[in-house]
Amino acid sequence: MDHTVAIVGRPNVGKSALFNCLAGRDISLVFDRPGTTRDRMVTSARWDKHRFTLIDTGGIGIDDREGFGDAIAHEVELALAAATEIIFVVDAREGLTPLDQDVARLLRKSHRPVFVAANKVDGEKQANLDGEFQRLGFQGVYPVSAAHRRGLEQLRSAIVKNWKEPEEEAEQTERPKRPTRLAIVGRPNVGKSSLINTLMAEPRAIVSPVAGTTRDAVDIAYTWRGEPFLFIDTAGMRQERRVQDQLERAMTGRTAHAINRADVCILIVDAMTGVTMQDKKIAGLIQEAHAPCMIVVNKWDLAREQGDAGKTKEREYYEQVQQDMFFLSYAPVLFLSAKTGERVEGLLKTCATIAKNRTFRFQTGPLNRVISRAMEKYAPPLVNGRRFKVLYAAQQAAKEGSREIPTLLLFVNAPALLTPAYERYLDLQLREAFDLRGCPLRFIMRGRTTQSREQTRSQIKTVQPKRRAPKKGAAPKRDFSKRPQK
Repeated sequence: MDHTVAIVGRPNVGKSALFNCLAGRDISLVFDRPGTTRDRMVTSARWDKHRFTLIDTGGIGIDDREGFGDAIAHEVELALAAATEIIFVVDAREGLTPLDQDVARLLRKSHRPVFVAANKVDGEKQANLDGEFQRLGFQGVYPVSAAHRRGLEQLRSAIVKNWKEPEEEAEQTERPKRPTRLAIVGRPNVGKSSLINTLMAEPRAIVSPVAGTTRDAVDIAYTWRGEPFLFIDTAGMRQERRVQDQLERAMTGRTAHAINRADVCILIVDAMTGVTMQDKKIAGLIQEAHAPCMIVVNKWDLAREQGDAGKTKEREYYEQVQQDMFFLSYAPVLFLSAKTGERVEGLLKTCATIAKNRTFRFQTGPLNRVISRAMEKYAPPLVNGRRFKVLYAAQQAAKEGSREIPTLLLFVNAPALLTPAYERYLDLQLREAFDLRGCPLRFIMRGRTTQSREQTRSQIKTVQPKRRAPKKGAAPKRDFSKRPQK
């Protein structure tokens, strides 16, 4: 039987901190403010031999002035419906509150095993603070401290006590395919969560007109035509000078981290406003991370209604996007509408193509011929009287732990002679010859070092030429060393 453990409770009792401890890694955003978590956070976890699904939820009964209380409550209901076991988190320092009792009544209706985790028992002095929670009538109360990782083993043991021993996993000849991680990034309120809901055909992420609805990087698994994907819905990134709230700074940091760990970044641009300065800054983060990318122009149905319909407007808009984001020239541009679902299917096709291009392998012969023809067609410029030369090129395997993108090792005469303009020229020539759509191309230069030339010269000086015997009849050489000094 597959087990799903849901973590619930009122706001600000430490649910997300406990979720990270039980998952064994920092997944959910932890911040000392009620209502930080809004969407469901779902991950796979393992305790000893047991594998299960772990769900973090928003606070039950939150008084949210922005109107997210009902949406958070609905997410909690979905989590409870999927759960086989429930961890009810309470605050041991504050004691049993009326809201805790309301949550307990809700959990009794679920008819699931409930384990009460009395959080914030940080030391021996607080060891007896969990006593009043016994009267809730659940299976047991377990004092824990998510901040100091105390009492977690007892809680785990109680939950898995009645679980069947897992069957020994048969040795798999092929490892399961890792899902392609797709980070959906952009400014606030451009339709990132709406796009995910349209792709999955269900309201998986909370959507509202309020900017900043999504606060954390939410991982959502999805399979399309046998291809596993993992969508990472991120918080919108505003200009840094406008960010005054510490929570929003933490949200921005989580989005930047999502860019670094993603296989493909999907940059969402609002068709009604066009490419803004903040869009360019987010694109700059993608470029610095050397991340494969595609640009999605959302709300195209609204922009088309206001302007001239037809492919002419789309072509002009495409050229403008290419001009504004020239440093992401490798990224394909797709026009769609998350609201109506127009051209959404094409997004997944493009993502699958980009994911395939990440593992592109160059054949050494054709690669060197393309570079040679490119340099014959347009010679590198002179730099201090010298010209850049590529002696040999080969593909370098990706380093373990780094993002896998096509990387070329170029053996050249001097790396300093390569100008940025000529590097872009070589990049374009290679893209015309090979299908690298959506993927950046990394060059690593290996030049002739000055040290090797000096070593060669010193070796030539140390080798003395052999003296030949004088020919017969030749005049003997005069020895000037014995000349008398004046």
